[in-house]
Amino acid sequence: MYDALLPDLRCPTCAGALDLGDARRDAAGEIISGALRCACGAVYPIRDGIADFLGPPRPPTIAQLTNELPATAWAYERLWRPFALTLLSGESFPYQRELALVTEWIEATRGGLMVDVACSNGLYARALAQAIRHVPGHVVGIDHARPMLREARQRARAAGVRVSYLRASAQSLPVASSAASGVTIGGSLNEIGDLDACLREVRRILARDGRFVTMTLLKGQSAVGRTVQHIVSAGGIAFWSPEELLRRFRAAGLYPQRDEQYGIVLFTLACPSSPS
Repeated sequence: MYDALLPDLRCPTCAGALDLGDARRDAAGEIISGALRCACGAVYPIRDGIADFLGPPRPPTIAQLTNELPATAWAYERLWRPFALTLLSGESFPYQRELALVTEWIEATRGGLMVDVACSNGLYARALAQAIRHVPGHVVGIDHARPMLREARQRARAAGVRVSYLRASAQSLPVASSAASGVTIGGSLNEIGDLDACLREVRRILARDGRFVTMTLLKGQSAVGRTVQHIVSAGGIAFWSPEELLRRFRAAGLYPQRDEQYGIVLFTLACPSSPS
């Protein structure tokens, strides 16, 4: 993680400000090790450049347990993610198309703090960091799985972009209220667990003019699709209709401004204020 993130970090236990101690930085200025301390007594270690707000892994579902495996982290962006949207949408959907949509909708060139929640290998985080290179801002990627975060950090460093990485819960984000100009979640809403708590946290950390962009998988329409989704739902992966998903956005105070559907893939832009 980097010093640019420190003013916007908060203790997930009491929401207090955090002080950095025992910090060791590398030649590029990344904080490699240290500890974040709160006046409430909580201490969060930084190891290998990743701040840990969770402690020992306790994945509640098979899907989240799978993401804790180093093999999953290695394979995710190498073997699955490059082809996923093409397979799920039924049309050509390469990275260039997806990332252009996400960075445009979130208006990344505004800069500020951009938060990639449930970031996995950091695909969206890297795209956001590239987009804000020439404006003041910083990107943070958050995930519960340390192997995913290790892979994400390595990929960000290889790409030459600055992204801070935190191990934290999507339902308890260690970010100050109203601090984020943009929040993204790329596909992970389906396995996030408590969807409503996650959406409330997104609303809490978004600035009044902030923008929230998600890519979500919807309920299948075919018999085969519904059968497959029924099977994987036992592992903790949920699917919704567009109407149900957008209703839950609104209940959390996130008002959909725009959406586009490709097969079972739904992109949504939501903001903390209703459209005029």
